[in-house]
Amino acid sequence: MALGWFAWQLTGSEFWVGLVAFTQFAPAVVFGPIFGVLADRFDRRRASIVINALGTVNMLTLGVLAWLGLVDIYVLTAQSLIQGALDGAHTPVRMTLVPNLVSRNQLQSAIATSSISFNVSRFIGPAIAGAVIATQGVAAAFAINGVSYLAYIFALSIVELRPSVARSKPPGHVGAEMLDGIRYIVQHRTIRGLLLIIAVASVFGRGALEMMPAFADAVFRRGASGLAILTASLGAGSIAAGLLLSRSTAWLDSRAIKIAVISAGIFIVIFGATESFWLAVPVVVSLGSILSVCGVGSQILIQTMVEDEVRGRVSSFWGMIAFGGTALGSLAVGSASAVFGLQVTVMITGFLCGAAALIALVRQTPDHIN
Repeated sequence: MALGWFAWQLTGSEFWVGLVAFTQFAPAVVFGPIFGVLADRFDRRRASIVINALGTVNMLTLGVLAWLGLVDIYVLTAQSLIQGALDGAHTPVRMTLVPNLVSRNQLQSAIATSSISFNVSRFIGPAIAGAVIATQGVAAAFAINGVSYLAYIFALSIVELRPSVARSKPPGHVGAEMLDGIRYIVQHRTIRGLLLIIAVASVFGRGALEMMPAFADAVFRRGASGLAILTASLGAGSIAAGLLLSRSTAWLDSRAIKIAVISAGIFIVIFGATESFWLAVPVVVSLGSILSVCGVGSQILIQTMVEDEVRGRVSSFWGMIAFGGTALGSLAVGSASAVFGLQVTVMITGFLCGAAALIALVRQTPDHIN
């Protein structure tokens, strides 16, 4: 939240808000597949600890620079890019840790529960960030964020992990193993279809929501406190979706994911059209719930189908598409908003999201349904 708000504070430009969001997610496209291969090879616990330790250093550095008044939009973008690279590296590692914590018949519930935990932070974090930014400034928010990584590192250092399934063949060249992962996805029709619909949700859905800092200030006139409420609302909706998925996934299939993306497109159009802050809040809650059903639901379906020896690589491509799509979408929406206006651009984005998912749903055959 602090990165997006600081970008808006420094520039007042939708383009720079979109670009900073782009730097947070784009490195997943570059680093995700490489670290997906490594996640299938090396100690996932150790890799996660190292990456999060570097995240602590990066955020504390940004906090000190902001406190000293040495951050302009270019420094902020560079630091955001570094953090994006670390997050991109950590995504496949984090996703492949869950199957090492539980038995296979507990996997669906574990992924949903992990989503609840993840989204609780998205609910509580913005509320804390709004208060911290309003009273202490963004430097304090960056510093607190850096310190928060230490809790994750401590938890990882003491938790017991189940051993991974032994590989059926010795590891090869990194490039060759990436190609093996791509071939596995292309040949698995259901996984391929899920990744395509997640690309739609990420580019047109999540990408549009990265404009919330601009909406909070330029449209709703609510500043950092308004952004905190909107971001917390997004997290609240995501928690509700996680609770739903943790109770039952009997209804979950690729068709349900497509219907959810269509619904997300409708709500994004409403979000772009409204100038009422208190109408936007329940819309954002709904979007948080719907987009989490898409994201977490697709993870559950993929993780229950994929073989363990390619789990890291398939997870990395999910992360590459989910976060890379968000990066591309936020950059496109931010750039277009600077030309055509923020609200019109977001409304068009919502229409494209719903239309693309509707076409995919109409073309789906029974063989594609899980």
